[in-house]
Amino acid sequence: MKTTIWNKFPDLEKELEQVQSIITDEIQVPEANFEQGIEQLVTGNGKMLRAALVLISGHFGKVTVDRQKLLKAAASIEVIHLASLVHDDVIDQSDLRRGESTLNSQFGQREAIYLGDYLFTKYFEMLLDYAPSFDNLRYNVESMKDVLFGELAQDVSKFDLDRSEQDYFDSIQGKTAELFKVAMGDGAILSQADQSTIQVAEKIGLNFGMAFQIRDDLLDFEPDVETEKPTLHDASEGVYTLPVIEALKTADAPQLKKILKKDQLDKADLKQIVEIVSDSGGMKAARQIYDQYLDDAFHLIAKLPQSESTAILKTIISELFQSSK
Repeated sequence: MKTTIWNKFPDLEKELEQVQSIITDEIQVPEANFEQGIEQLVTGNGKMLRAALVLISGHFGKVTVDRQKLLKAAASIEVIHLASLVHDDVIDQSDLRRGESTLNSQFGQREAIYLGDYLFTKYFEMLLDYAPSFDNLRYNVESMKDVLFGELAQDVSKFDLDRSEQDYFDSIQGKTAELFKVAMGDGAILSQADQSTIQVAEKIGLNFGMAFQIRDDLLDFEPDVETEKPTLHDASEGVYTLPVIEALKTADAPQLKKILKKDQLDKADLKQIVEIVSDSGGMKAARQIYDQYLDDAFHLIAKLPQSESTAILKTIISELFQSSK
């Protein structure tokens, strides 16, 4: 894994390496020409946060979980995450992800869609190997429905200048935060935590996930490392995220709407959007909401029985978001 966030937690880092090996073993594509692309997708899978949450919350219960089942649960969450990324790249027609060529840029959109669908089926196949009950199967299936409806809600709201705060929250809760929720919930369920602990774990995951997406949307307004200019990918694609939604509540809304209504946005337009969203207080308002989700996550962690796992969870959240606070 190409990340240093886990260096402080060598046991967790070792387990995440095992999770990555499980994913590699599970994803066996019959066509040899796709193997390298899939391997690149798996090995370039960022911090594996969702898998880490499964492993951490797997210590919240009253029993010691069969480690292979917990590792497979963690691997399955990452597989479904990878599937969603593949489909996102197709929809966005992205050529690069984390500096590497996407599957659609390597093999074409049709093939990438089929490969994404294959990863979805692998998720459910892995789920069958570790799910402790039919209720747990239903729990995961319902969560995946929420993920897809969140993505759909975002897509149908494109170029909607009347998109509300609640519309945005509903969308990101599904498309992003739901996987964080089910990661925390599955670990707690597998360790046979009591219902109250499971519910707190799920709420932590949701708050963590909401903050994670809002941070990503805030970063879209910051300068690109190479060009030193804001990317504003979302606004260019007609996806109006929280900073824009907050700015559209202010007296600067008419000027902002006038720019956003253009058929195409040039560099000058993007620069002006950043200035308006910042000067109007849109960025500040979005950051305040982001901070509130983080604070809520920390307050919820305090409600759990304090242990090494909860200490690790607090440290991870603190380190991930400290640069944005």
